[in-house]
Order: sequence, then structure tokens, then C-alpha cells
Amino acid sequence: MADDNAHEISLFVNNQRFKTTEQELTGTQIKALAGIPSDYELFHVEGTNSVPLGDADHVQLHAGEHFRAIPSGTFGTNGHPSTTR
Repeated sequence: MADDNAHEISLFVNNQRFKTTEQELTGTQIKALAGIPSDYELFHVEGTNSVPLGDADHVQLHAGEHFRAIPSGTFGTNGHPSTTR
């Protein structure tokens, strides 16, 4: 449970700002915080890279971090780009 004196951290999911007092969250918790459907894929934006973040993966939060959530299968089968056009 969050401490009443804990510092709030702002994070962004699909460019929308959300706040938490937690220092670490799982992919599932980030989706829940942002109201993202559980079957969406979540990515942690690190510079110009988007790194997949699984539901059970933990991330240490820092103010201003960005995440992207997209419908599952957007990039092909199992997150790999589709080779068909």
C-alpha cells in the first residue's frame, strides 16, 4: 500500500499523464492505472526505442517516463512485423 507521505510520480501512457506514488509497477499495473485493456501490448519508451514490457515485468519508475499501449497483433504475429503486404 502507498505511503501517505510518498512522492507522486507522473508517467505518460500514449501521451496521457497519470500519477502514482508507487516506485515500481508491473505492466499489468500500468495498464490498469491508464485504463488500457488487458489484452493490449505495452512498450516502455527508451529514447528512440520502444521496449516490450510484459504484464508480469516490473519497471522502476522515474518522473516523466513514457509508455505506449497498442492493440495486440498490431505488428504481426507475436509482436513480429508481418511479412505480407
